[in-house]
Amino acid sequence: MGIMIIPFVSSLSDDVINAVPQSLRDGSYGLGATKNETVMQVVLPAALPGIVGGVLLAVSRAIGETMIVVMAAGLSARLTANPLEAVTTVTVQIVTLLVGDQEFDSPKTMAAFALGLLLFIVTLILNVIALHIVRKYREEYE
Repeated sequence: MGIMIIPFVSSLSDDVINAVPQSLRDGSYGLGATKNETVMQVVLPAALPGIVGGVLLAVSRAIGETMIVVMAAGLSARLTANPLEAVTTVTVQIVTLLVGDQEFDSPKTMAAFALGLLLFIVTLILNVIALHIVRKYREEYE
């Protein structure tokens, strides 16, 4: 999933960096800063809230992607300390619990709904945090 969100993060970061006004760059150059100094001390600090917000939105999007995670995890129902082995994820657990004929009020169905609600709440919290960071550190330019 990390590789799949790279285009999303890079696209958002590119948009945010391009949104930094040219007047800030020109002012930095006018004060004698080099291109490297302008990027590191003017452009990146101005674009950082948008980049962080984009990363958090990408993470919440990756959490919400269900079927890719289910297929990548191989529907295995185990946990391990080795990062190279397949493990159980929340989405795999939901799919596993809902396989077959289940009564609506069965414990397995209720557990699947609880896991879905947990996944929704985690994604919502990440989106709210990203929105808060972007709004808090946003700078208004002419």
